[in-house]
Amino acid sequence: MAVRSAREAAYETIRSRIITMELKPGDELNDHELAQELGISRTPMREALIMLNIAHMVTIKPQSGTYVAPIDLKLMEMEQFARYTLEKEILNRVRGRLTGEQEAAYRLLIERYRVLESDPGAENRETRMLDLDNAFHRRAFELCGMEEHFDHMLSTFQHIERLRKFSLQTEENKSVCGAHTRILEAVLHGSEEDVGRALSDHLNRYKLSVEQAKANHPDYFIEG
Repeated sequence: MAVRSAREAAYETIRSRIITMELKPGDELNDHELAQELGISRTPMREALIMLNIAHMVTIKPQSGTYVAPIDLKLMEMEQFARYTLEKEILNRVRGRLTGEQEAAYRLLIERYRVLESDPGAENRETRMLDLDNAFHRRAFELCGMEEHFDHMLSTFQHIERLRKFSLQTEENKSVCGAHTRILEAVLHGSEEDVGRALSDHLNRYKLSVEQAKANHPDYFIEG
């Protein structure tokens, strides 16, 4: 396995902090302090910040500094469309073909999410819930031998990932288990249209998260 460069490691570290809202929109990023914290030189740190700027996760303002960028709702909508289009195709490739063992694995993921959802005091609850959500959606890609496509999609869809942290704090989060179950039932017994509808209903729930998050943090978002 290739060893990550200092630039790549810095990029992933800061990206993770932005997505988990440890670093919030508007926070200033000091390349010297960050380089010291991560034990690297300023050159790879600056390169990492440039990569994050290209990904629209930070804004570099000449003569001012580097700041965590707001969540761009227009880019989020584009990311969501791309995800829906790809995932719908993958789900329809496995539609009607799941074995009993594969169905049981899907239902176990749903149940594990349900258990965490009902336990607000669980350790690392939010991270584990996001991981289980990813695991559910990744499963069809795995069955098609295309899990790398899912991983690449997840790594490039910056604004959707940032909103998902908010979604755990909104009423929409309570719909996840039901939505996953409807997707699974469509894959097991439904038509291509049923799969598309179930997936669309689930992925479009982000609009509720946006409205609730904007009500609490209007300065975290821009319309593109």
